[in-house]
This record gives sequence, C-alpha cells and structure tokens, in this order.
Amino acid sequence: MIRRIAAFAVSILFPAMGWAGDMVTLTTLDGSRTVEGELVAFEAGYYRIKTDAGALTLDGGDVTCSGAACPTSDALITRTKFVGPAEMIHRLVPMLLERYAEDNGLKYNHIFLFDDRTIWELSIPELDQIVAVIEGEVVADQAAHDMLRSRDVTLAFGRFDGGRGIDADVIALDALVPVVALDNPLTEVTQAQFRDVLAGRIRNWSDLNGVNNPVHVMLAEARLMDSDLARVFPKMRIRRVERDADIEGLAARISDDPTAFGVVPLSMMGNTMPLVIRGACGLASPATDATVKSEDYPLTQPLFLFRNAAHQPRIVRDFVAFVRSPEAQSAIRAAGFVDQGIGRVPFERQGHRLANAVLTANDDRARLSEVQRMVVELMQGHRLTLTFRFEDGASTLDVQSRSNVRRLADAIRHGEFEGEELVFVGFTDGEGPEDGNLRLSKRRANSVRKEVLKFLGGADIDLIAEGFGEIVPMACDDTDWGRQVNRRVEVWVREPSTAHLR
Repeated sequence: MIRRIAAFAVSILFPAMGWAGDMVTLTTLDGSRTVEGELVAFEAGYYRIKTDAGALTLDGGDVTCSGAACPTSDALITRTKFVGPAEMIHRLVPMLLERYAEDNGLKYNHIFLFDDRTIWELSIPELDQIVAVIEGEVVADQAAHDMLRSRDVTLAFGRFDGGRGIDADVIALDALVPVVALDNPLTEVTQAQFRDVLAGRIRNWSDLNGVNNPVHVMLAEARLMDSDLARVFPKMRIRRVERDADIEGLAARISDDPTAFGVVPLSMMGNTMPLVIRGACGLASPATDATVKSEDYPLTQPLFLFRNAAHQPRIVRDFVAFVRSPEAQSAIRAAGFVDQGIGRVPFERQGHRLANAVLTANDDRARLSEVQRMVVELMQGHRLTLTFRFEDGASTLDVQSRSNVRRLADAIRHGEFEGEELVFVGFTDGEGPEDGNLRLSKRRANSVRKEVLKFLGGADIDLIAEGFGEIVPMACDDTDWGRQVNRRVEVWVREPSTAHLR
C-alpha cells in the first residue's frame, strides 16, 4: 500500500473475542499487531469495531482487514472532494497531487470534466488498485468556506482567511502587480500615480509616460483584488475600470493593448511588463520571489489550504502534511506561485537597504552609530526570506507570520540551521521617539522568538533577539501600508563565532 504510512494508532492489543456478529481481524501493515472484533461500521476510511474493551475507531490506511465482513475493494477507495478558485484547482492542486503521488509510489491520473469540475485518481500501480478518487470543483472563496463548515468537502483552497472554525495553513504566496504591455515605455509608477489611475483621476498616458493616449484600466473581478488594494489605498473608490472575469486571460488582453494599465496576480502576469512601485520618499517596491516571501512587497497575497476538525482519511492527512513540507515547494514553483521555502540572502546583496539607512540618518550621529552597530551584528550573516509582521494596530502576528512560526520551527527541528545561531531582528516605523522605537523593536523581536520557542519544545540552537528601531525602512512612512511594511521582525542566521561580543 501507500509508502510512508504512519505506525498503527492503537498501542494496546485486545485478545480475539467470540462476538456473535460479523467478526473481522485488523492487522498493521507490517504484520506486527492484530486486533479482532465485531465490525460496527466502515465510514470515511475508518473502521469502527466492538471488542471486549469497548468500541475502537481505527484508520483504514493503517491496517489490512480479513474476514467475511470486511469492506469490498471498492468501499476501501477514499472518495473525497476539494474546492477552491480556478487557478488553484486547475494549476496548483494538480501539481501538488502529482508530486505527492510520485513521492509515495502511487500512479496519478487527472480526468478533466468541465471548466469547473475535475477528477483526480491515485492508485497502486503494482496492483492496479485505485486508493483515492478526489473530485475538484471551482467555487468562490466564501462558497468554499461554507461547504467546509457544513462538511460537504474535505479540503478547501483560497486567497482569503476562512475565519473562526476553520483551520488554515499558508501553503503558497502570490501578489498583485501593476502591469503594462511590453512595448509601453513605463517601467515604474509612484504610489500616488497608481492610486490616481485606479481612482480615475489619471486618464491619459501623458501624465505617466508622456504619450498622448487614453489610459485603459483593466482589473480582474473584485473578489481577487479590491480588499488588498484597499489595504494600500484606504478609502479609495475604484472608478472607470474594465473588469474581466477571465483572470487567466487578463494578462494576454493587457499585453495586446498598448494603452492598457492593469493589475494582475504575479502568478498570471503572462507576457506583460511589471511596474515597480515607488514611494514619495524614493523607496522602490519591486515584486520578486524574495520580496513576496518576506512581505516586503506591499501587495503580497497568501494562498490558503483550509480544513475543518473532522476526522480525515489517512491519505488526505498525508497529503496535507506533504503540502506543508519542503518536498512540496518545487511543485508550488512549477505551478507558477511563490513557494514557502526558506531562502538566505547574504548581507552583501542588501546594499540598497544599508545605503537607505545611511541616507535617512543624515547628520544624526546617534542614528549613524546604530547603523554601524547593525552592520557589525549582521554583516557576516544571511537574512532569511521569511519575515514576521503584525496585524494592523495590534501586537498579534498576521496570518502569514503565524504560518512562518511553524515553518521556521520545523526547519530548526530538521537541523537546517545546525551549528548556527538565529537572530530575530526587530524594526519599527518612524512614528514616535527613536529611543522608544528602539525598545519596541527589541520587544517585538523577543516576542517572536518566544513564539518560535513554543513550537520547538527545546532545540540545540541559539535564538537571539535584537532591535534597531526605525533605522532601516523598507517603504515610505507617509502611508499606512508603508508603516505596516516597516513594522517587522526579520530573521538572520550566522555562525556563532561572528556574533558581536556583548
């Protein structure tokens, strides 16, 4: 059967009993343990049997069954349903299922039914035996959450948090990107220009690239982007835009129209030119894998896997564990999304950040001294591509950061940073006094450090908290979202011998 199946869930074995009902014998896959009893039911991949010690519920993926009452081979097939938006059901989920099947010695078969429905089959090639039939359906995010709460589906995928009662994992990342046609001379746009185009105040390209042409603004349907755009441009009303329900085809239409100004997901840019967003203070925000992973890019979008608390068949639980694992990251990249793998960016590749820190310090000697202290602490290290940020107006980590806590703890447990030390480095926005921001940044760094320690339960690695206040802004402090980007805790890794002596 499936490789990598977990060990038998029952640790206490019961002797065979002479029940008058239909008796079955359940045996672990390695044959080492057996339990006998009367079969009460077989539902959703679980055996419920009655023994002299009472009722037991056992996962069908952990055992084999013998006896006249055992389910037929067809009944043993896991039948389940996944729902979510088209780009995830038709691109991301198939890639993940195919890689999961490959890693577990299973055969993968994809049966495309309609634009909104598909079937995936997993089978054991040696036995030509199907073990799972998964139906996929394209639905909107809210419908997916409702179906999950009512337990009409096993797993749901989407771009928006499901709220209370639904467990969520961030499994991949995307971002919204302003784009134009390749032959358009524009390469960057200021925040103010971006806002004014969406609000209908800029209507001619002469205000952007000097060419006298009307601006044709093209956006995807509202569910995909309006809430994220509102984070960056609060209270803005989007006017004079063309909406396109065909998200996949939107980039192609923009690339064919030299007058088009569009906003599309990074995963669906196609043959268009992405624009760099530049703030009033001069700081630029390009959309790259590294800036999206670290949430340094303001329009980052987490992609979620949702599940409820109901018992799930073994193969579904194993698939969820795979999706959260490092082995799944190459499949996420192949599907066109930004993966959750933890990368390292060396100090020498961050000259623009250091230059900005020096420039914003001006002639402030105390601030320049803090920049020098930061350089001493971090110049021999690497910044990890995961960053911790907080919800608006709160000390609670945002949803992507909560997922990063588990991801970092898992990497530490697996020895990814063996022989090294991790430094949690806090930064603030420029609001408030500098000395207060310095203390605040250190407190935030220490709070994230403690959250990671909770998940670790003890590990042989040094976790250090440090803070540098407001000296290294990632975005301009003149907007709410710029300040939000600047309030962060970075994670740096370095050799213990390079640590600055305290």
